[in-house]
Amino acid sequence: MSNTTPIASTNPGFTMADFLSTYRYWALFFASLFVAFGAEGLNFFLPLVSNLAGVSSENVGIFFLGTILGLVVGSFAAFIVALGHARAAMILPLLVSSLVTAGVLAMPAVLGSMVLLFLFGVAVGTVRAVLPLASAIIIVGGRPGKLDFASVLVLMLTTILVSHFAPLGSGILSVFDKSGLSIVWVYLGCLVLTILVLLPARRLDFDGAPRHRHQPLPPRRRSPAMVAAILLAPPILFLLMGLAARFLQVPTFGNAGPLALVLSFLLFCATVGAVIYLAYWVYHIHGELAGAQASQRLLTPRAATLIAILAPFGLPILLVTLGDLLNDRAHDKGQGASVSLPWLAVAGFLLPPLAIALVQNAANRSYAGGN
Repeated sequence: MSNTTPIASTNPGFTMADFLSTYRYWALFFASLFVAFGAEGLNFFLPLVSNLAGVSSENVGIFFLGTILGLVVGSFAAFIVALGHARAAMILPLLVSSLVTAGVLAMPAVLGSMVLLFLFGVAVGTVRAVLPLASAIIIVGGRPGKLDFASVLVLMLTTILVSHFAPLGSGILSVFDKSGLSIVWVYLGCLVLTILVLLPARRLDFDGAPRHRHQPLPPRRRSPAMVAAILLAPPILFLLMGLAARFLQVPTFGNAGPLALVLSFLLFCATVGAVIYLAYWVYHIHGELAGAQASQRLLTPRAATLIAILAPFGLPILLVTLGDLLNDRAHDKGQGASVSLPWLAVAGFLLPPLAIALVQNAANRSYAGGN
């Protein structure tokens, strides 16, 4: 069975490109990001509670007990999503948590009450659970194939990775605000942003048929080696500069001499050029593959470029999807796989220029084979 077979086939299933081409998906993405970022930063606030309201460090554990119960409540709210009430099941807990957080900010002394601290923990735990679980349920409702589901879910889970930078910001805020209330203000701001992101989406489910997209460009063959060389220019130049500094005793970094400035300028130009060429390549490869044969698995060139440059793990996920599409086209022509997906996935995460060269080589062969 193909790894793109829909989980349920009553209607055409959503592909990764279909998901990423909707506001609904990105609303869920940024909602999960804001909640995870705010809640993760809020954990830094807890050790400051004793200074804020005279609560012992041992009693702060009541907050964590509340968050555990909140996870249960949030899981139940996510179950409501499966019953077809996605918007209400996600926004109502956010509104309640926002009101509770606003009450804490209005009367910080409530943190001295174990009951109120427990309720605050329940509110925080609820929104932390409902967003990721409900998002996964909503995505499954779009009937994606296995690879498409894995791709959109991995992209969604990068919000958790990014949220781990929140304690760093909380630490900086605590330097200027010893009470720690500014951290709670940030959490409240994240909740408000989450609500504002979700409200424009009149519906969050993917029950209907995906929207048709097709923005073709004339197919063009490129040298895979040349593509890889352009993208590898910055690290190669950086390596050569390091070798020169080590073996030739030539100062390159940490020195304001003319040679250091020239080499630094060359490295900057090579890096900017590589990023520009990456954007050019991603834009054109999606348009050219659409020009060779229309497919709902292809993003529009502009959307693909933005995701590759801005989204965490966006580029390797797009490369694996392109490789799988090219393998399917090769199989349709009675040929073997154009590229190994496991190796492409490894290269996409560890050495993207190599993965890009593999995709370009497979694309060249698909153009040569005709439609």
